[in-house]
Amino acid sequence: MRAFLRSLPTGVRQLLKFGTVGVMNTAIDWSLAFFLTYYTSFPRIVGAGIVGLFGLPMRPEVVAVWVTKIVSSGTATINSFIWNRRWTFRIRGKEARARQFAKFVTVNIIGMVLNSTLTTLFVRPFLPEPPRIAFMLAQAGATALVFFWNFFANKYWTFRTPTKVQLPNDLQDAHTLNSELKTVSPEEAKR
Repeated sequence: MRAFLRSLPTGVRQLLKFGTVGVMNTAIDWSLAFFLTYYTSFPRIVGAGIVGLFGLPMRPEVVAVWVTKIVSSGTATINSFIWNRRWTFRIRGKEARARQFAKFVTVNIIGMVLNSTLTTLFVRPFLPEPPRIAFMLAQAGATALVFFWNFFANKYWTFRTPTKVQLPNDLQDAHTLNSELKTVSPEEAKR
């Protein structure tokens, strides 16, 4: 199995690793969301507070689902950054970590907003107390859709490694000749 995985193109291996990390993060996200929704009053209290404070024209239960997903997705995001940086994209150095974390958080905030919005839209017909299966299916649908956004944005923006541009031979020869001409002293140039 290992030989087969090593024979795959790097991008495919990264997608598989990203998916594996995603399964772990989904477990964190969903279990925390499930716990907050069904075993605490935190999301409902915060949802009612937000609706009351800002006078939003929506039911507090709708905002409670959104709050729940922001908390659970945020927790999973930190775990995801650590695993994807070190294992999926194999980045070890500390020099770009803060910049990469900022980009990762940006990608994931967009992903969280997409995921929270989709989950809320999918579960809305079942409010104020959605059946557990409806809530889990809503999360599954939203997560599946947002997975591709997260992978490609992180691969090509957050963890992109700069590639050196290889000049064609004739341009490289001209560049080398130009560099050699610049190193000639003025006295040598007069000869």
